[in-house]
Amino acid sequence: MLVHIQVLRFFAALAVVAFHVWGVAPDGFKVPESAIAFALSHGGHGVDLFFVISGFIIFYATHSSSLTPAEFLRRRVERIVPLYFFVIATATILALTLPATFGAPDWFTPRHILKSLAFIAFTDGEMPVVYVGWSLEYEMYFYLVVALLMALTRDVWRNTVVVFCALAIAGRIPGVEAALGNYAFFTDPMILEFVLGVIMGGVFVNGRVSRPMAVAVVCAIAALLATDPANRVIVFGLPSAGLVAAAAFVSRRRIDPSWLERAMGRLGDASYSIYLAQVETVSLASRFIAGLVPGISPVLLIVVTSSIVVALGLALNIVVERPLLGLCRRLGGPPRRNVAHA
Repeated sequence: MLVHIQVLRFFAALAVVAFHVWGVAPDGFKVPESAIAFALSHGGHGVDLFFVISGFIIFYATHSSSLTPAEFLRRRVERIVPLYFFVIATATILALTLPATFGAPDWFTPRHILKSLAFIAFTDGEMPVVYVGWSLEYEMYFYLVVALLMALTRDVWRNTVVVFCALAIAGRIPGVEAALGNYAFFTDPMILEFVLGVIMGGVFVNGRVSRPMAVAVVCAIAALLATDPANRVIVFGLPSAGLVAAAAFVSRRRIDPSWLERAMGRLGDASYSIYLAQVETVSLASRFIAGLVPGISPVLLIVVTSSIVVALGLALNIVVERPLLGLCRRLGGPPRRNVAHA
């Protein structure tokens, strides 16, 4: 296991949690303008790091395996869908039974719930029922394209990189984004962050990437620099790719990680649960703590609330995510010996 990649996963989840806690802090508990406030305001870009890690891990776990497209997609669905559906169901039940506490029931319409479950809430230009699920719609898009290319082509990773780069470049053509409307989702530059992860995976595994992959990425980045140089892919995606590459090579060298590294890696294993556990929790917990300890400093409020979310996420991982994953894998049959863990 690449322990330091898992550590990065944890920090990515923690950054997003802290960002949301910072954003919903009760009146009187806002962090004043400072370097800390600036860092917290960018914590949401932990998602960019997640996307790069996803591209890296999927490449690393499958590049030398003999997974069929159906097996690949089944494993990704097992990882993403059961816990996400559980959280959507929980949020919906709480919103409908306790509307005064959990918000507008109008948000939980049958159409919106179904589109959220299908990972296509973007077609209405809305966030999913579970708002952090917007990023999972990109994840599922990536997985579906990879599975399709597995079924139709031989050099799946070269073609994955080329296809996503071509889509991102097409989206930069004047008028295309406006013409596509909500379906500009398919050409959003953020898809390049998965590509950057695949590229880092190729460098880590093979020491290089093929010329077509390199040319495609350079062209896509150049198109983005020419049209939107401040885009998050440039400002946060490229540095995230560097962090992922560094973490991978450190993991290779540190074959005997310390207990602290292993503990942080375990939290990384629970990063998906931590990411989903923040829904509603950040606002409820921050209000409760602010009411319980009125003199608490804004920064300490963020630390305590984030710690509560991490603890809840770890519990969710132990009690729900891992049992659901185990159940899905048992129902799916015995694992193939030559399939890397993903």
